[in-house]
Amino acid sequence: MMPTTPPKLAKKSVQLDCGPFLIRTLRPEDASERWAQWMSEPKNLRLLNAAPRAMTRADIEAYIRGFDQHTHLLLGIFERQSGHVIGFFRIDIDPALNRSLTFMMIGERRFRHWRVTAELRVPFQDFAFETLGLNMMLGTVLASNRAMLRYLLKSGWRVDKTAHRHVKSVDSGSMLDLCYVSLTGEAWRAWKSKHAAPQDNQRSTDDDRLSEEDRTDN
Repeated sequence: MMPTTPPKLAKKSVQLDCGPFLIRTLRPEDASERWAQWMSEPKNLRLLNAAPRAMTRADIEAYIRGFDQHTHLLLGIFERQSGHVIGFFRIDIDPALNRSLTFMMIGERRFRHWRVTAELRVPFQDFAFETLGLNMMLGTVLASNRAMLRYLLKSGWRVDKTAHRHVKSVDSGSMLDLCYVSLTGEAWRAWKSKHAAPQDNQRSTDDDRLSEEDRTDN
């Protein structure tokens, strides 16, 4: 019996309301020199373990065009008031396993704090599990990226394993620990049932403390 070929996924046109922010499908015209400068910022390079790279608006346009928006989605995070791109989500879907490798980057430094990610949490993860119908999202995070790990764990994700001395630092040459993380649709729905929606967008005392810690990571 021949294996069943997964149906081809339709092209996605995404727009998610996140209060003061908007998540939507990126288009080549969204590229900017401001975005191109993200890969020259030391903080971003450290979190990504990437070498400095001089990029142009044309490079960003080419990057955006590289996503088919079927199984490889690139979604921009926009500040609604200014219309500026402040970051993006990358979702690479495996239709056969109905799961994705997911990556988030907040490129604009002043938006890299708890209040922003709290606004994005529910709309994005609802989109992944209820609209795309994924069973699981996977990701990797450097163990040194404490702010991202705190955010993921507070959003229902779990650390499946930590590979010690797994990747070489581009900056120092030292070996870094890498965390493998995951979130299932079942775990996300359980998280939502425990955390009432109105409370999710309020900053508790714990959230305030975490936000202060995150700023010290900058």
